[in-house]
Amino acid sequence: MGVHIVMDRSGDTRHEFDIADARAVALAERRFKELTGKGFRAVALAKDGGSGRLMGRFDPQVEETLFIPQLQGG
Repeated sequence: MGVHIVMDRSGDTRHEFDIADARAVALAERRFKELTGKGFRAVALAKDGGSGRLMGRFDPQVEETLFIPQLQGG
């Protein structure tokens, strides 16, 4: 099972998907591309709570991906 955690102004939204379901994986990849295309940073969270790694492309084997919106100055 994979999960995308999307941070935004209202908190976070979780989108779970079954990596054995090709349609669910395709939807997850589309979400990944849409969010990163809007400037979100995708981070693969470490299983042990350690440092995550920045992702440049979709990987369905990553269990938890955190999407962080681009910071805006003001």
